[in-house]
Amino acid sequence: MKTKITIVCENSIATPFPLIGEHGLSVLIESNDATLFDTGQGLGILHNLKTLGKDITAIQRIILSHGHYDHTGGLMQVLQAINRNIDVYAHPDIFTNKVAVITLGNQTFETPIGVRASKEDYEKAGAVFKPISGLTAITSSIRAIAEINRPQTWQGFDERLKVKMPDGTIKDDIFNDDCSLIIDTESGPVVLLGCAHAGIVDILHDIAKQTGYKEFHAVIGGTHLESAPEDYIKKAIHTLKEFKVKKIGTSHCTGFRVACRMHQEFKDSFVLATCGAVFEF
Repeated sequence: MKTKITIVCENSIATPFPLIGEHGLSVLIESNDATLFDTGQGLGILHNLKTLGKDITAIQRIILSHGHYDHTGGLMQVLQAINRNIDVYAHPDIFTNKVAVITLGNQTFETPIGVRASKEDYEKAGAVFKPISGLTAITSSIRAIAEINRPQTWQGFDERLKVKMPDGTIKDDIFNDDCSLIIDTESGPVVLLGCAHAGIVDILHDIAKQTGYKEFHAVIGGTHLESAPEDYIKKAIHTLKEFKVKKIGTSHCTGFRVACRMHQEFKDSFVLATCGAVFEF
């Protein structure tokens, strides 16, 4: 059976649809049934699903890529619209107190960027949380991977992203909750990235190590390369070539500069995975 992947929420809209763009990501995966990967920040999720002709009550499960508001902000709306108990797959660390520490001029302040409700509130709305730990089977064709194995020298590219501990201290967010999907399709394995905070290079290598795959048919989603240094961008491009990726669809946190670079490198194999984009495998 064919697998259809539809970008429901994303930063931009490339087609003349009456969709709502937002800084966030949500992706609908349709094959034997429907799986929602992330929920955007909540501005467009219900409107866009309806505009795209998708029946929200047909969604059988939700997977969350990590605990930032722009990927989880629409969760409560989705739960309320579905109006029944539904499995929500996520790493337990999505509920850590995630903050951004921002400096503007001479002022430094912190702002919350985590999930917008407690686990208990989501459960009252119908969420049945299922933990993602390492490589986790979701369906017969979808697996999630978190707790990515990374070199000891790994550092995130956005120094603003932190976790506030219960005692008030602020530490770097190491993103153990960063989750990507491996989808087995008729065309071959497809990797779906949420934000790739764990680093696209290590994510793809860890997936290959744990699944035995030597090639990926497609890599779609947020790559978090917009603030990456040049040497890492080169490594990312090399890694995509190493795994002989035939279709690359970047979105959200990739950034305009890197998207242009990807197009130069991969030509017609590259596409912007903007709001409303559809991929079939």
